[in-house]
Amino acid sequence: MLNQQSNGQGYQSENSPHIMRVKKRDGTLEPVDVTKIVERVTRCCQGLAQVDPLRVATKAISGLYDGATTKELDNLCIQTASLLIGEEPEYSRLAARLLSTYVDEEVRSQKIGSFADAVIQGFQNGLMSESLFKFVEVNKAALCAAIEPYRTDRFEYFGLRTVYDRYLLKNPTSRQVIETPQYFFMRVACGLAQNVDEAIEF
Repeated sequence: MLNQQSNGQGYQSENSPHIMRVKKRDGTLEPVDVTKIVERVTRCCQGLAQVDPLRVATKAISGLYDGATTKELDNLCIQTASLLIGEEPEYSRLAARLLSTYVDEEVRSQKIGSFADAVIQGFQNGLMSESLFKFVEVNKAALCAAIEPYRTDRFEYFGLRTVYDRYLLKNPTSRQVIETPQYFFMRVACGLAQNVDEAIEF
């Protein structure tokens, strides 16, 4: 069982003298901050009256081990929410939003900030055709402006999980995804379209 530190910023095992820590993306270790985890989950709960962010956060933390990565912590939150779908269907939306946030961060961590960036990365790694790359390069301003990230919020968890696992392009070396769901849909549209207006309509 875990007990919260009096400063509210860490969890400490009853049988261990040291604070539970997580490893950040840059490799540094910091104490598990319960407040940050609850706030992260709570941000994804807007409009979901039947979900309990504290329940998700505390269950996720109980599965942590000292030195776990923030990526593993994020995955624990997603998995915890998904396991509660049987009790309350709204947890599907929460799990989807947590996964969407996870995907966005994974893409941004590779310095991909736009649809055009994702296409460049994909082309450089041999994942896209030259014709698609050139089409996007010529029309990148209009195509990037047409991306609407909020549309990903229409997904339930299992739909978004399928897109993430099977359809988003991955860096061949790191296996990290290099596109968000909306970049994926735009990439497919560009492959089917004859001109930029048609791609945006698709």
